[in-house]
Amino acid sequence: MPTLLRNQRSTDPVQVWGNRLWPRRPMDLRASLLTRPAEGERVVVVHGRTADLSRSGAGVTVTQELAAGTEVVLCLRLPGSGETLILRAVITRRRGFRVGLEFVQPTAEQRLRLSELCRG
Repeated sequence: MPTLLRNQRSTDPVQVWGNRLWPRRPMDLRASLLTRPAEGERVVVVHGRTADLSRSGAGVTVTQELAAGTEVVLCLRLPGSGETLILRAVITRRRGFRVGLEFVQPTAEQRLRLSELCRG
């Protein structure tokens, strides 16, 4: 499973939450997470809002609990344009209704859009 952390061995919360590949920018965007269904099941849509965003992941407050390790598709409503940015992601950590996501193999165009958003 991918990880945002440079030093995975630490269990100190300051190191775990503060040692990121890219700095996160506080950002409040509408978000929808689509879970990958098991065979014969339907896709579940979980609504939420971003708390922060970086080039490699996001913190999102969601309306229902999701387990760490869950693969999702994150749909972000972009400010101003009304466009939606769609990214594959995995939940790397969870605290109640707050999840940490790591983007999985974003395309060059997705990376460019994320960089633009994070620059402000």
